[in-house]
Amino acid sequence: MTAETEKLKKEIDSLRRSRQERRGALTGARGYNVAVTILTDLLGCIFIGCAIGLFLQHIFHTSVLLTAGLTLLGGVAGLYSTARYAMLLEKKGQK
Repeated sequence: MTAETEKLKKEIDSLRRSRQERRGALTGARGYNVAVTILTDLLGCIFIGCAIGLFLQHIFHTSVLLTAGLTLLGGVAGLYSTARYAMLLEKKGQK
């Protein structure tokens, strides 16, 4: 090989390494984003169920059972949303 081709080969190798390093950094950030999305979906649904339960309890002057029921319903909705998001990620990973 000539000096020019050797130089080009080294440059290509360094670009490939830097690209792989960037992919690794993006994978870590993507994992963090997935965790935050799942956590906010789950906790958000629970919080909204609890807030609606407290609001209806205040309006209708009912017992705590309405708030507890809607909080549980919010938890179930959060789990359903999390499961759907996980299936979406799995489907994207298979492509």
